[in-house]
Amino acid sequence: MAASSPDVTATGHGALTPALLRCLAALLLFGVGAVHLYEYFADYYRVIPIIGPLFAANFASALVLGLALLAPLESVPLVRSLPLLGRAPHALVALGGIVFLLGTIIGLILSEQGTLFGFHEYGYRTTVRLALALESAAVLALAAYLALETRRPHPSKAAPTSRRPGGGRRGR
Repeated sequence: MAASSPDVTATGHGALTPALLRCLAALLLFGVGAVHLYEYFADYYRVIPIIGPLFAANFASALVLGLALLAPLESVPLVRSLPLLGRAPHALVALGGIVFLLGTIIGLILSEQGTLFGFHEYGYRTTVRLALALESAAVLALAAYLALETRRPHPSKAAPTSRRPGGGRRGR
């Protein structure tokens, strides 16, 4: 069955799917930030040298990345004017989000297996499991978004849609 929607891309995926994945990833990033903020205050991570500020920075980074995924970056003149960023701003934010999240997961693993900046995490408490689940889900959502977005034709590369009067034929 052929789709007649103008939002359907050459890959068969609607333009809605990447947008939904972007929104899902943003919500998951907000969750990651919320868990780290909770641990910063409720679990007293704020008093741990180096680790405390890293948890606060994790919250801030997750918030900024999530907001950037939701923002209409294509309509920001400064973003559009940059050669690389202007072509795929959300894809670059998604890539940055994956790097951020993998760094967070690696930091947790290092602190579980040994010490990270002199800190050792003991056991997988509920908040640790929740953070790991949210981080993993966000990586998957961002990777899926990137996979779809890189296969989608860019508007400037798409075939021209203007047609000549008379069906596009030239004189006989």
